[in-house]
Amino acid sequence: MQKAVEKAIIGRLERVDIPAFNLYGIEAKIDTGAYNGAIHVSSIEETIKDGKTYIKFLVLDEEHPEFKDIAHETAEFEKKLIKSSTGDSEIRFIVSVNISIKGQIINAKLSLSNRKELRYPILIGRKIIKKYFLVDPSKKFTY
Repeated sequence: MQKAVEKAIIGRLERVDIPAFNLYGIEAKIDTGAYNGAIHVSSIEETIKDGKTYIKFLVLDEEHPEFKDIAHETAEFEKKLIKSSTGDSEIRFIVSVNISIKGQIINAKLSLSNRKELRYPILIGRKIIKKYFLVDPSKKFTY
């Protein structure tokens, strides 16, 4: 019989770090109703270099206080049909990144999405947190 792992409690909002995007202490919405996660990007372009497909994107936008006008480029991505909370479906790019939540480093897949009209630029879904945390919706910023 396997020993149960003690899971830390996090709130509905947490500060997270995503070193690959030079983001530290940025507010994220923890949403157990969402399957995966998403991050706000203000532009994405798909290009081909030396026969390989790349995406180039800006994380956040110039109106966000954490915006750094740094283009990120990767050939390591997926394209997937994602259904939003409003019921609309769209093709999105998905990238793998390490996210630090409450000191725990988790490899997660985030969809690149325009979240400009939403309050929080990062959404963390249940697939990302299920092995590590329990969510107490009455709490915020537990770390």
